[in-house]
Amino acid sequence: LVRVSSVFTMVASFGVFTPLLLILIRFIVSIIGIILLLVRVSSVLTMRVFIPLLLILILSFVNMGGEDDAGATGGSRYFSLTPVQPHTNPLATKLATVKDIPYYVSDQFLRTVARDRYQLSQVERMVERSYERYLSDECKSQKVYKRKLELLSVKSKITEAERENLMRKSRGFELTRCLEL
Repeated sequence: LVRVSSVFTMVASFGVFTPLLLILIRFIVSIIGIILLLVRVSSVLTMRVFIPLLLILILSFVNMGGEDDAGATGGSRYFSLTPVQPHTNPLATKLATVKDIPYYVSDQFLRTVARDRYQLSQVERMVERSYERYLSDECKSQKVYKRKLELLSVKSKITEAERENLMRKSRGFELTRCLEL
């Protein structure tokens, strides 16, 4: 199995397999190896030890994050919606459908991608989608907060003054991110 895995790694280095396919092949080879090991040692005690290991192995491959995971900044390797290292240079969308969405890029981005209008338009489309996801998530959070205020105001264990205060807060709370969508 080690030889098979190293052959796949060598072939992948020549660009025949995509990284995702290589991960899938390694996963299948690992599963086959574990199954062969379980068949050789068939005691119940050994099965109790290897089944959790097999489960951990499967979960480790399933939980591998994709490229779409943007993190808290809502960005990617090209940009960030907030100024975090190395994305510290402010820009705003000009070529995308929605203009003037603020985003931050690295120094290297400014030297390379920002000079190419086509690549810049691609990144600005990514900024637009990321900003839309950000607004959608924030809108949901604001709705949840407003609903909590409303539910707290009808709670029977609070005084009338507290109830009025919570109702006033609830009515006055604007869903600003929902309006931007």
